[in-house]
Amino acid sequence: MIQQQLENIQKWLAQHAAKIADQSLNPSASISEIEQFEQKLSKRLPEAFKDLYSWHNGMNEEENLGNLFYGMELFSLDRILQYRANLADLANAGLSLGHTDPQINPDNAHNPDWIIFAHDGGRTGLYLDFAPTSQGKTGQIIFVDVDFDVAILVADSIEALVNDFASDLLAGLYELNEDALEDGNEFLECDGSIDLVNWHNSQRWARPSFK
Repeated sequence: MIQQQLENIQKWLAQHAAKIADQSLNPSASISEIEQFEQKLSKRLPEAFKDLYSWHNGMNEEENLGNLFYGMELFSLDRILQYRANLADLANAGLSLGHTDPQINPDNAHNPDWIIFAHDGGRTGLYLDFAPTSQGKTGQIIFVDVDFDVAILVADSIEALVNDFASDLLAGLYELNEDALEDGNEFLECDGSIDLVNWHNSQRWARPSFK
């Protein structure tokens, strides 16, 4: 299923955001690169995660400032490792989160068992969660907003995340940001109703109790 949805995403991008398709997305990661990445993490990656990176090995900002899921940049495998290394000290600080969905363990805001793979350029990102609570699922996708002390369950798997993104694209819930276009970039802006970065104002993601 994920292969078909990735093809649908590629087609949509080619039609509506050609610079993202042609310039922002990196070539696919090889099987060897994915295996080496998995070994460095010392974790068994979901097959759908491998499929995602066999599609494209993240994004770059060399020619176009592009993005994907909920307006976030998809990290390359190397970028994931670099980001984790930069935050290694914070992972040992033991800072907890004040507001989390019940599927997410709040004990460590920089949990080393959370693998970041997409980022908004600020202090929020999407993570592959290898340490859920008993109510969650290993491999679930979570959104962490450090500034607001919040973690939200986004999807129960990479496959579900990709499916949601493809559906939202076809539903017209993404368009190109006008300011970025003026600067010569194609940058996706999602509808306010599904805006994960601004979750507190979003119909899909608002958590009234997270205040």
